[in-house]
Amino acid sequence: MPLLEIKNLKLDFIAGDKSLRAVDDVSITINAGETVCLVGESGCGKSVTALSIARLVPTPPARYVGGEILLNGRDVLKMSKTDLRGIRGGVVSYIFQDPSASLNPVFRIGNQIKESLKLHRPEKATDEEVIRLLKLVGIPAPESRIKDYPHQMSGGMQQRVMIAMALASEPKLLVADEPTTALDVTIQAQILDLLLDLKKRMGMSILLITHNLGIVGDMADRVAVMYAGQVVEMSPALDLLRRPLHPYTKALMNSVPKLSSNLQRLSAIPGNVPTLGNFPSGCRFYPRCPSAQPECANTMPQLVEVEPNRWVRCLYAKSL
Repeated sequence: MPLLEIKNLKLDFIAGDKSLRAVDDVSITINAGETVCLVGESGCGKSVTALSIARLVPTPPARYVGGEILLNGRDVLKMSKTDLRGIRGGVVSYIFQDPSASLNPVFRIGNQIKESLKLHRPEKATDEEVIRLLKLVGIPAPESRIKDYPHQMSGGMQQRVMIAMALASEPKLLVADEPTTALDVTIQAQILDLLLDLKKRMGMSILLITHNLGIVGDMADRVAVMYAGQVVEMSPALDLLRRPLHPYTKALMNSVPKLSSNLQRLSAIPGNVPTLGNFPSGCRFYPRCPSAQPECANTMPQLVEVEPNRWVRCLYAKSL
């Protein structure tokens, strides 16, 4: 049984008398010990999908319209509030983009980590366990840092504290939402290496949300590409990087700067991701797609398996 199965998830946001579809028929599977990367531009629905795993999207304004979110075989969408408190942190933990906004500025970091321990492992809510967690995430001299406030730490150290808080409950699934956005390149590499090391040591699964296709090959076993609230391609990571199939994935790959001795103009995808309520009637990528055909404007493509373990949402998927 997979650790996580998102099946045909549909989620709307209610705005007055309008219902705006933010996540549309999304299906993602994560197995035990696996890393899945969720990639796409801002506004594609990646973070909303990830927050839905533990039903963290507030309702209202959101409304879960259909589908299932099976965590260890249990449907999160049917859980009681008591059951949800058990899985939030206990089974699924989150690392968010901006640690300075996620950490409470008026509490010492040791107390914030200890709060997570009290909820999920009360017998381990001690300074010794906090120090062990800080050592685990590579913070030097943790004995002297547990009484620090967040503003006394660098961005990289704050992100490590966030990881320690997420690991305090020993989760089965770690959701990392752009965990290196605010960090410089050197610290980014350290954080990603840390996540890989912790995954191996603790045997957990990771859902990594990122804009950076450069880290996919090092981090991911499989990749799901999202556009305008839909998964448009899902594939083993190396297969996708060697030969992307969907026109959107190809455009994302072409927009990555390439190391070369020759000066090259950076390729860009024309236009923007359509906003909620303004999705095209057919393929949602066709206004920006270099391979668009007249049929694409009126017919919604389905996600189909074009090769073993390779799924693509395109009317011309069989010919890609």
